[in-house]
Amino acid sequence: MLAQGRAGFDPVGVFVMSSVVVGWTGRCPDPKDRARLVAYLQQLAAVSDSYLRTRLPERFTALKRVNKLQGKRRRARANIEQVNRAISGQIVISSGIVPDQNTFLAAAREADLPAVDHPEIDHASITWLEDARLSGIDFRLYDPNQLHPGADRLSFVFLETKAAPFLDGRLVQVDRGEDDEADAIRKASFYLGGPKVYLHSYLGDWIDLLFSWVKYFFIGDLWWRRFEEMQGYEDYREVFSDVQRTLGTKRAEQATFDAILATFTQHTEHWSDKVAAAGHR
Repeated sequence: MLAQGRAGFDPVGVFVMSSVVVGWTGRCPDPKDRARLVAYLQQLAAVSDSYLRTRLPERFTALKRVNKLQGKRRRARANIEQVNRAISGQIVISSGIVPDQNTFLAAAREADLPAVDHPEIDHASITWLEDARLSGIDFRLYDPNQLHPGADRLSFVFLETKAAPFLDGRLVQVDRGEDDEADAIRKASFYLGGPKVYLHSYLGDWIDLLFSWVKYFFIGDLWWRRFEEMQGYEDYREVFSDVQRTLGTKRAEQATFDAILATFTQHTEHWSDKVAAAGHR
């Protein structure tokens, strides 16, 4: 069933739906599990990329060409970024990578890492490393209305470090911090925060399904918030468990992901058609 949300036409005839910020955290310490998860997500990224390249309304592709000619395109990023690199310098890490700031502070102190108040976010902290490694995938999630360019990305990038076990395998979102006012972030070589995405409400139920699948099969402590914490997980967990008992873990993992991918395609087809129709009224 399609996710519910407020929908309608804006004054210039664009079909719009409400959106919500979804944030998530989690730790996957096993490199083999991380690699297997990323291999699945590459399939989702490829489908999303295909829609971004072929199904965006003409008004957006035309605007993109004009901005490129005028030199206004800033820090253009690939729709899909495969990440596997060592990083060094001042690597600032926000407590937003865990659900609870106190847990972050206690773990940082136990690892003999510095921890200070976050310069821009209340009730948050930062620590930093001198070197680490990043691996995983970061990709744009297709939105036919393009309402949140730059904030429409799913990050399943993992921090790898031997300096602190509580940080190793943590999900992060990479930001160079160039737009931040605080010197500690703006001057950092890398700023690693908690992943988040501006999500159209038509994908709301679907993102709960995707994250529930990730939590059940790969990242047991995965936490997310849409309107509620881990919305729908208990129901989805029962479904995954039933399929697992019937097919076995490996086949259940693949079969349920195939269903998630098919559902994403159905939603994007449906809303792409609506947006296209709105543009040709």
